[in-house]
Amino acid sequence: MRFGMGLIKNEHGVYHVRRKVPKALEVATARAMGVPKERVSWLKETLGTKDEKQARVLAKPVMMKFDRILAQAEALLVQHLVRTKLTEAEIKQIADYFYAHQLHADEELREEGIGSDPVFANVHRQLIEAGIESESPFKVAEQTGSGLSDRMMHKIEEDVSIVLPAAKEALARGNINFIRYELNELLQLFRINLDHNCADYRKLALAVIKAEVRALEHVGARNRGEPIESPKLVEPGGKVSVSGCSLRAAYEGWDKMEPRKRSTRLEFSKGIDRFIELHGDLDVVPNQQASCSRVSRGGSTSSKASTGKS
Repeated sequence: MRFGMGLIKNEHGVYHVRRKVPKALEVATARAMGVPKERVSWLKETLGTKDEKQARVLAKPVMMKFDRILAQAEALLVQHLVRTKLTEAEIKQIADYFYAHQLHADEELREEGIGSDPVFANVHRQLIEAGIESESPFKVAEQTGSGLSDRMMHKIEEDVSIVLPAAKEALARGNINFIRYELNELLQLFRINLDHNCADYRKLALAVIKAEVRALEHVGARNRGEPIESPKLVEPGGKVSVSGCSLRAAYEGWDKMEPRKRSTRLEFSKGIDRFIELHGDLDVVPNQQASCSRVSRGGSTSSKASTGKS
């Protein structure tokens, strides 16, 4: 016998509460609950009463508990979902982030004007105190406030001269193993679980190698005194759209068009957030971009679109 709020009676007249688990969440729900089953299709719990009024009161916290379990399952599903596709916007954002990060790290080094000289000087001093002869082609520089020492400038140039040719060779050969460690760190940073065997993993790797080459070339140029600016560092999680007409932009435009119920707005917003988390903030297809630009400004689409006439 069925009642509201997922209440059912068993053959002995005792009330239970149960809730159907969405098929896509069955495995994740089993993991969230820590049960030995491979999947859970229904959430069930006895209320230990035959009184309907009391059962309705007891059912509310149980349903709230079910909501928490399903939320945990959904989080696990997102965390472990393996993607095989990336949008062009995502590939660009990750490569641009890597390039900007490399340039900012170099800029901070030059702004500080010290580098690893204090560590080098400290090791040199310890060796002398221990009676060990230590020779260096560079003057052991303490902090002087006059910028990077000859040793640090040589170190930067040496690093560029070693890594840049290797990066160019990797790019020429399409050898993505060259950047695999950095790429996996970037994917973790952007919270993307990408299949390493898919075509877009390779596509992203090559984009990041190109970013590495550009960054190294510009670091070398800075060492020659060229004024290379560091681009804005957009932190992971920022919404980026190449066309300016992303799914998020389309939703925000729709939201501005007319007053809507809070529950409706929350439902749509949650759905959009979920989709973007799984698939990225996709661009609207080209033949809809004109309409999207009007919607994003809170205006209406053309009369043909509104009347359904072609």
